[in-house]
Amino acid sequence: MPRRSPGEIRSQLPLRNSGHVRRTVIQGLSASANRQIAQFERERQLSRGDVAGAFLRWERRATRPHNSMRWHYRHSEVSTEHIRALLETVLWNLRPRARRELLAVLAPVDTRILGRTVNDPFAPRFLPWWQRRLEI
Repeated sequence: MPRRSPGEIRSQLPLRNSGHVRRTVIQGLSASANRQIAQFERERQLSRGDVAGAFLRWERRATRPHNSMRWHYRHSEVSTEHIRALLETVLWNLRPRARRELLAVLAPVDTRILGRTVNDPFAPRFLPWWQRRLEI
């Protein structure tokens, strides 16, 4: 009895559902930096890809007004007030080289947001800069 070829076997397997693929890495970061972010997510009981999702939402906010002002993180120790707060928390929990890489990726996005917003003179001074901005 002849054996079936690997291609024939693969063709009979069910197709993967690729419609709901969730990006779990941040493009532009090294594998080491992405690995440190994954470790941060595990330690803080975040879901896999939460940091990458926060980065994508922050990036979208740079181009669209009032997009993703608040994002809730299920059960975690990270502040749920703002998506940029999660990114800032990640920054300060990475090693210096990975921190520089993430800052380099965040810098153009932050610059776009600063250019599209103005400072809120009535916001409390203790808030971080991203919470003291008003959309133009």
